[in-house]
Amino acid sequence: MALAFIFAGMRKDIAIPEVKNVFVAAVKELNEQNEVQWWIYLINDTNGPLENLIVNSRGYADLDTKGGRQTSTLRKNIKVIPAKSAARLEPIMEDTFDLFNEYWVMFFENGTMKDRKFIFGPYVIDEGVSETLPVLNKKGVLVK
Repeated sequence: MALAFIFAGMRKDIAIPEVKNVFVAAVKELNEQNEVQWWIYLINDTNGPLENLIVNSRGYADLDTKGGRQTSTLRKNIKVIPAKSAARLEPIMEDTFDLFNEYWVMFFENGTMKDRKFIFGPYVIDEGVSETLPVLNKKGVLVK
């Protein structure tokens, strides 16, 4: 019991860096075969580079347990995303739009390690809710 109290007290003293101006977006584009395909982008709308990025992506049916119907977990490493730019991560299949699609992004910004989970809820990726995206100047669905 005393140990739990000590850890609870320590937790409030740990500064967790906030992720600002970094987003994940789904963008509908034409692929090499001139077919419509949704792509996931990582957008860096900060004034500095993001470095040594690791992106884990996965889909699941149940938000609480991260269970039910699931997709494979994919990992991608990116050395640098310069300021005010974006990286195209991966295509996303429309048959996963009924799942929670999670993108866990870890990176260094100004020498500080940061991380954030971006989650598209079920049926959120829809052209009808597209907005103009920062940096890309394209229409897409943004997770802030």
